[in-house]
Amino acid sequence: MSNNLIEFTFKSPPKMFTYIEGEPLKITEYYDFFHNKSKIRKSLIQLQYLFKSYTKTPLLASGIRDTYLKEEYSEHYLMILFTTPDIIKDANKIIEIYSNFEFTIGKFLLITTQDYLLLLAKDIGAINSGVEYMEEILKQILEDYFAKKDFEDFIKVRQFSLSNF
Repeated sequence: MSNNLIEFTFKSPPKMFTYIEGEPLKITEYYDFFHNKSKIRKSLIQLQYLFKSYTKTPLLASGIRDTYLKEEYSEHYLMILFTTPDIIKDANKIIEIYSNFEFTIGKFLLITTQDYLLLLAKDIGAINSGVEYMEEILKQILEDYFAKKDFEDFIKVRQFSLSNF
């Protein structure tokens, strides 16, 4: 982790933020944004433009296929998964891990693992708040990566958990 951004700063500190030990999320050209509702699509535009401003390539924002996500999860949560097309096939397993959280209006969870970055909420207002934190974090990571100019290495995101519970 010594060659990666190891600490994030925030305009408005989140209620709960924890760094998690483990391998970082290594962003490759195969990563895209996946969402489960069309109303989330508009929220993703700022993240797509963020990546385009650094990489000159916009990332896709695709809906999660019904075969990858149980209807009960899709009806109960709004979600954004930043991952690869292979990992998104395990969307049910991913969401199941966090299904014990009590999401109320305005509350969200933003978490990374070595395979994905997940934003999970119950309402669009919480998604928009979570996207603002995603943008802050990803901007810092992209700025750090391009400042170091070590383009042989991956863009890496240290594992963390952030919520406003």
